[in-house]
Amino acid sequence: MSTSTLTSESWEKAHYLSLTLWDIDREFQKSHEAYEQWLSASRRKRAAWDYFGTKRLDVELGKALRSSHQVQELLEKGIESFGSSFEQGDSICHSTLLGQLLRIQHEIRAPLEDAVNSRTEIATPTSELLTAAKGVRRTCLLALRDQHARLKDRKSAPFLPAPQFSVNYCPFAAQLQKDRKNSSFSTKKARPHDRYDERELCPYCAAHISVTMHSGLSDYRRLLFQAHLVPSSQSSNPSATFACTSCYKTFEDSYSFLDHVYQKEVGSERSCQRRLSISWQFNQSFLASDPALVEKCLRNCLRREMTRARTLQKTKDLEASYRGSVLTTITTKSVGL
Repeated sequence: MSTSTLTSESWEKAHYLSLTLWDIDREFQKSHEAYEQWLSASRRKRAAWDYFGTKRLDVELGKALRSSHQVQELLEKGIESFGSSFEQGDSICHSTLLGQLLRIQHEIRAPLEDAVNSRTEIATPTSELLTAAKGVRRTCLLALRDQHARLKDRKSAPFLPAPQFSVNYCPFAAQLQKDRKNSSFSTKKARPHDRYDERELCPYCAAHISVTMHSGLSDYRRLLFQAHLVPSSQSSNPSATFACTSCYKTFEDSYSFLDHVYQKEVGSERSCQRRLSISWQFNQSFLASDPALVEKCLRNCLRREMTRARTLQKTKDLEASYRGSVLTTITTKSVGL
């Protein structure tokens, strides 16, 4: 699956997890083939002493790009426990896996193919590729495990998700949003002894934030820290959740969030700023599941839109007042002359 085929419609449309995982595995295979081609060409150009220093890293990256049986075993285990509902998956798991599919295409496969097809020798960031490959493997495993836990506890969960129109940002994230001049801040790594584990700890809430690189965003680290939410006290998962400051959509995966921000900045059709408002369609099962929660969601929507309308009106009044004062000043000076 090429990047061009991931349109705005397919991004939101639910697919079976087995097909998405198959696409991810195929991207890994193509990346491994490209890496083997680059490696064979690079070995012929390297001196013997240069090869000894990078042999261990080359072998480790080759293993990370090969097929992993852990994801397939976890998928089969979930299908045995929950049947087709696990294979089809929920929206949270789909969003996470599609984000990993994009990450492999842009951050792993594209640099390797550029290095293979380039007429001049290009230095491949082996360390960054290894970090990305391990991050994708770990995120896929965690996504399947979290979905297994959600399906196991779905009887006690509400039918509709809790309203997310007022998100609870971490105080450290809120501070970064206000203090945009402070471009540098120090954090601790979740696993200091593993140089290829990109997860860092929030200084305030100790949430695990996967500092995933996005080639289209230079300040990806700051974007992740300033948009993460306070972890739920009921959840045992230390991974952070991210929320868009424009549409309040939440993301369980860091790369999915970064791609959402990137689409918004470039103004693509997938941007939350350009999408048309989706009409709400409630059937009887939705309304009967929890009427109080449905009413709360609708009230939150109405309150948010009223606040936005008042803010726009205040802005227009201030602009009109400013233009009036400027015009009065100019007229007074003209009469004085």
